[in-house]
Amino acid sequence: MIRCANKLIIWMLAAIIGIGMSAAVPPQTHAEGQDPASGVYENLGTALKRVVGIGGTPFDGPDGTPYISVAVNGSPAQFVVLHALTLEVVKIMDIPGTTTTSALVTGSDGKVYIGSTGSGELFRYSPGADALEPLGKPVAGETHIFDVTNGPDGKIYGGTYPGGKLFEYDPGTGAFRSFGTLVPGEKYVRQVAYDSERSLFYVGTGTSNKLVEFDPETGSVSANFMPESLAIEEYPNSIDLIGGKLFIQLNKTGTMIVMDKTTKTIEHERKVTSAHVIPSPQGDKAYMFSPGDAFLHAYDFATGQISSVVRLGGFNSWKSARFVNTGTPQSPVYTLSAWAGYNAALTYEMNTGTLRSKTVDVPGQPIEIRSIAGGPNGRVYVSGSQGGTGIYDPSTGTMESRTSGISQAEGIAALGDVLYFGVYPQARVSMFDTRLPWAAGNPVEVAKFQADSLQDRPFGMIAAEDINKLFIGTVPQYGELGGAFGIYDPATKTLQSIRNLVQDQSIITLAYKDGKVYGGTSIWGAYGAPAPTASEGKLFVWDAASGQKELEITPVAGKQAVTSLIVGPDGNIWGFDEGVLFIFDSVSQTVTEQHPLMDIRYAGTLWADAYMLTGKDGNVYGTARGVFFRVDGKTKQVTVLDDTRQFGNLTQDNNGALYMRSGIEGKKHELWRYTNPDLAMGDLLESMEQHGLNSGAAEGKMAILQNALRQAVHHEENNNLEQTVHFMNKSLDILDDDAEDLSEEIRSELHSKILTLVGLLQV
Repeated sequence: MIRCANKLIIWMLAAIIGIGMSAAVPPQTHAEGQDPASGVYENLGTALKRVVGIGGTPFDGPDGTPYISVAVNGSPAQFVVLHALTLEVVKIMDIPGTTTTSALVTGSDGKVYIGSTGSGELFRYSPGADALEPLGKPVAGETHIFDVTNGPDGKIYGGTYPGGKLFEYDPGTGAFRSFGTLVPGEKYVRQVAYDSERSLFYVGTGTSNKLVEFDPETGSVSANFMPESLAIEEYPNSIDLIGGKLFIQLNKTGTMIVMDKTTKTIEHERKVTSAHVIPSPQGDKAYMFSPGDAFLHAYDFATGQISSVVRLGGFNSWKSARFVNTGTPQSPVYTLSAWAGYNAALTYEMNTGTLRSKTVDVPGQPIEIRSIAGGPNGRVYVSGSQGGTGIYDPSTGTMESRTSGISQAEGIAALGDVLYFGVYPQARVSMFDTRLPWAAGNPVEVAKFQADSLQDRPFGMIAAEDINKLFIGTVPQYGELGGAFGIYDPATKTLQSIRNLVQDQSIITLAYKDGKVYGGTSIWGAYGAPAPTASEGKLFVWDAASGQKELEITPVAGKQAVTSLIVGPDGNIWGFDEGVLFIFDSVSQTVTEQHPLMDIRYAGTLWADAYMLTGKDGNVYGTARGVFFRVDGKTKQVTVLDDTRQFGNLTQDNNGALYMRSGIEGKKHELWRYTNPDLAMGDLLESMEQHGLNSGAAEGKMAILQNALRQAVHHEENNNLEQTVHFMNKSLDILDDDAEDLSEEIRSELHSKILTLVGLLQV
């Protein structure tokens, strides 16, 4: 296609287009170090910003000033301090090496200790300081600290992943100590609580939701005393020991259980309750918040009953809750203070019943991009880790952040004018009608995999327009092997699911053609799952008419995960299997070609790697392991376009431009756009086909215009630049002529696309 490097010719082309047109070709910029022949890269900036407070802890300043605090998700996460009564922001500090954490505790020394996820480091905040103090990595090889708590002698204890270990930090000496893996087979220590009366810890693990006692003096670990019936809950999100009772909030359903610490009897259960419980100032009650009914509830230790106190509001959780005495020791007046939901804080005066809440004045943090998809309305939709949606409009260059409505989407697919989002956790499906504004009821959750199917992450998403169905492939919940295959029918609003369609494997990518669904699998299950039972990823074929799997094969021997499947430019199924491109003939149902693209060996749990699509120039574009590449649609020759920005994900808009996210640490919130003359010309020719040229028998002005553009392409491919310019000139002359068979709308559209093409030539 067009590869004009002669500056004079480029100037001539721009001048030609300028004849009879008021619009000027905008100047193009190129990233540093870019090879102009490879196309144009544009950093569109942060796709999504929002305030998402995850975990927090209350503390007091040196002068006794009461504070609440929270860790806000972002790149990086930030530690935010609020005055507990005025709810004004006092401090905002980066938490290095992490994008999210719930591991915060105020030590007996009055300082705040924070564990990171991603780097597995421990930090300390001294009230009044302007930055966090790095304390080091408690356990080598552990990447996540999920909880920190106070223990004996002023020491801090925490739980880790992926070794399921418990560590100790001594603030006096600065020394770390690891107690090793507490529960064999459990990779997570999720929650830890210390019982000073019994001198032992209660430790909650994942992914099978075990609860054990640990004696740090002897190193002994008790048997699991969490009922087997609650294993499905995966793990606890909080364990609070108050008044001889363990208050344990469970992950899967948000159920709060009240367990006697001695007898281990569960005395009460309450559904849809936020993590963490706090004692009343008098110690006779324990307070909890229920997002289910938006009420503050009190557990009475004398009666063992739970009663509602006041409606706090429709928040999804609370963090850093505390009581502040605004009176005197002799005449106390208590005010409840807490961070509420994602980005609000509240106070409630217990004596007067005065409730106050406000949006926290914290700038939205850049959120890492999780998935990207082109919408039927021409916009590009971005889902963030921990939720939120960014919407980019190529026609205006504007980016919008929608901070509510859809949580973290692992996959996105368009069916007609509707976008479907595969949402984590609990493998839910939400829909957004792109013809309507983003508002209450749009988007809306329309389906969810059954609880007993044990599914969590819908990575595989593909729509079948001809039969009006959405097909879904999932990764199971924590600790499980065996994904599911789902079929959603928008007409009946029903979801059918089949677990272990490929035994013990996750279904992570789907393609559709002529009544057949093609699925690719990963041998791995969820985090914390047992070792895979298979050694090779599979390709399966599902017949939509019969509702049966008709084929299951290993597309490439010895490879562990098929991470991308598409309908290729030749009409066959193209797949990426751990670095190898394979071509599957959909008629003979055999793999006919294999082409090694890159040297890859997946070392552990892997759900997503390659993203491929067929560009409008007839070539296949893809990202994998941080490499952006192009595969010639005919010869299968591979060209590496970029390996410096570590691009991941991939989609295209209606004009053929490609979108990816940066994979560089600290920049994974950036959305990038890429295009080149080949893609622009392919889009231009496709537009002409859509305007009545499907049969190839165009008439009148359209036929002449199409022929002129095709001649321009032909001569450029033969390096005849003079004739290329001639036919580009001719095509624009045709557009400038007010022909009866060319509407103003068509003329404007084609003018715009040619302007885009010429702009790409200005290198």
